[in-house]
Amino acid sequence: MDAPGARVVATARRPEESEGLKSLAKAAPAGRLTVLPMDVSDDASVDAAARAVAPDLGALDELVNNAGTYGPRGDHALAAAPDEVRRILEVNTVGPYRVTRMFLPLLRKGSAARVVFITSKMGSIGDAPGGAAYAYRMSKSALNMLGANLAADLRGDGIVCLLLHPGWVKTRMGGDRAPVTIPDSVTGMRSLAARVTLAESGRFFDYSGAPVPW
Repeated sequence: MDAPGARVVATARRPEESEGLKSLAKAAPAGRLTVLPMDVSDDASVDAAARAVAPDLGALDELVNNAGTYGPRGDHALAAAPDEVRRILEVNTVGPYRVTRMFLPLLRKGSAARVVFITSKMGSIGDAPGGAAYAYRMSKSALNMLGANLAADLRGDGIVCLLLHPGWVKTRMGGDRAPVTIPDSVTGMRSLAARVTLAESGRFFDYSGAPVPW
């Protein structure tokens, strides 16, 4: 909602259980925020959300793929069960593929449209892998491949794709030891997303704008 008059659609698997979304809905000006249920791991749920907003919005200028899960911790030396790895990939990699695919018709009608993928340095092979967290690391590496290649495919449509590492943030996933606050991370990513051009589409940056190695 950082652009004057912007309309925002926020989704969650169970919006009624999200205190953050409830607070946001109370603070948002009338008609500026729509909250919908959407499970990124379910085709029917994502399709329903896209169909719900299409008649009202008509077009979409920006899509932020933010949903994600960390998965098992302490899974050194392949300790996590394959089914658990598959679940993480479904949410973190197939989920953004599914959501972007469903909302692409609206993005193609948007103005200077862009797709933002919230990824992680933990998916970077060039940033000194540290072991463990296999499912999470694999899912983010695959997400990076998705974003980089989609940028090439959508360049002719004028749609920017951006891969962003938010930092180690004080969230439910990041924990209390994380050094980056939510406002600092979000402010940095929003500023970067607003100024990146088509020439930089498909690049991998952290929230401060510094390039991240693949």
